[in-house]
Amino acid sequence: MKKRLIAVSSLTLACMLAFGACGGKTSGGGGGGGGSSSSEKKEGLQVELLDLGADFNSEYYPVTEKLEERQGSIEVSILFDGTLPGWQAVANEYQRLHRDQVVVNLDNTQVASDYGNTLNYELSGGNTDWDIVQGNLAATGYMQRYCLNMYPSIQQKNYYAGDKYWSQVLEEDAYQSDKTGASTQTYLMNSEGLQTAWFINTVALQAAGAKGYKNGDGEVGMPKTWDEMMDLCAKMQDAGYKSPLGISLATDSISASQFTWLLRVYGDYYYRNEYDNVMKTEGYEVDLSSPNPESNKDYSVSYSKLFNIVLGENISGGYVGATSNKFLDFVSQLGKMAPYLRSDVAGTALTTMREDFQYQKKDKESPQIMLDYVGAGLGFLDSQNDKFQMDFFDYPIMVNDYVDEEKTLLRDVGGNGGYLSVVNHDNDQNALTLDFIKFFMSPYGQTIYYQGLSAANAAPKGLTLVKTDYVLVPQAWKDFFATDKISFTGLSDSNPFVGQFIRGLDSRQNSSAALQTLWSTYLTTGMDLDEFGGTFQDSLMADWPDFCASKSWNAECYIEPDKYDY
Repeated sequence: MKKRLIAVSSLTLACMLAFGACGGKTSGGGGGGGGSSSSEKKEGLQVELLDLGADFNSEYYPVTEKLEERQGSIEVSILFDGTLPGWQAVANEYQRLHRDQVVVNLDNTQVASDYGNTLNYELSGGNTDWDIVQGNLAATGYMQRYCLNMYPSIQQKNYYAGDKYWSQVLEEDAYQSDKTGASTQTYLMNSEGLQTAWFINTVALQAAGAKGYKNGDGEVGMPKTWDEMMDLCAKMQDAGYKSPLGISLATDSISASQFTWLLRVYGDYYYRNEYDNVMKTEGYEVDLSSPNPESNKDYSVSYSKLFNIVLGENISGGYVGATSNKFLDFVSQLGKMAPYLRSDVAGTALTTMREDFQYQKKDKESPQIMLDYVGAGLGFLDSQNDKFQMDFFDYPIMVNDYVDEEKTLLRDVGGNGGYLSVVNHDNDQNALTLDFIKFFMSPYGQTIYYQGLSAANAAPKGLTLVKTDYVLVPQAWKDFFATDKISFTGLSDSNPFVGQFIRGLDSRQNSSAALQTLWSTYLTTGMDLDEFGGTFQDSLMADWPDFCASKSWNAECYIEPDKYDY
């Protein structure tokens, strides 16, 4: 296997300035288990640990004498999305502990719109330099085929976490994505818990109130329904705010981030009531008010039935696919945003939208309402002034004729985040890469990560999934994430209609590309709904043969679903 050796200094002095001089902590911990090291083995690490202060529980310092000093290089190629200062602090300290015999290269060149395709190419090529990747964006089955199962190491001692088993210092969500049973596979190490929320400039809210805006409770307050939010945008425009809705239609947003959250949340909301029509278990009725109906023992999807009602345009009496009235109603609901988006929305990235909202850079032409990670609110709070006062609220209900809102829970995109996978190379490289993951996902490593973010005035998107009792988390961050202003449910991505239809057919090329063009065009220059649906239906059918081949399915299974047990 080819390895890329890049000379990156450990920046030890910068690390010491950011986190305090190295103290005399020597009861450190080890990455140990997981295979042989890529270095000549030595007895323990030969350097002192950073002194993290009296508030850090000394039981969770690395046990240096039980660690192996290592050599080699580690290539981290993920979507850092503002977290690079934290990662750099961790990389610096890991390199220092191993006396600069390990190089940790942080590849910050990847962009969300291209990352999935690039990742699949790298993994399937078999000769990749990448060692740590964002595995949730890999094609179906690729993690199991090309990445390392970290579960055995999670059940062993992690001496970077004191003399403790690794599982003792991790939340279960860090390593257990499957909640339906006791899984012994961990191809994704989730590093943080994520939530998203709608943020609003309350200065503009009050201006809209002066123009007549009120929510369903009769207050100049947060909108409870999608139509109320659209009315709020209209009243903001009446108050002089030209483009009040900060939703990006840039490529990354539609394919991987902000706009996609809308597809995932409201696609799940519209299509979860189709579960009863695609169950293998005869007579089982899904509880739409449950935050996780997919964990029920009787929940079992027949994909032949699912694709029958998604693809069977002229076949299925229960068709709800791209040209159906139900789907086109869903499209038209999102279409209500169009008058309130900025004119250059297709070329405006989420990061730009965030900055324009936070600093009101364009005055009354700046966004006044936007969707973002909850953690972004930490930065918004610091930017408040007489023109910008921040508050936030939950996803508003999208009232329509196809969903019973009294019975149907609106689920968030939130849940696990980070999604770190270790590319399966040879034993030596696997041991080195896994050792770094164990360092990163330890109380010591995550404390350094947070200090690196804080020193750069950056904030996490969500709180660490290393148990926060053992990590030094700034109190202001803890207090902010403990809010009751949003109800956290997550799990919208558990809906198979989202991944196999709403966001395209299993993220395949034709339907993914079609959605990019369709949504951008529909919400900017405009498009007939029937044209939207027909084009999307054609793209799904174009992807269908390749999808079936990858599953070894009969391509006619959606025509006669009762004949096939898929």
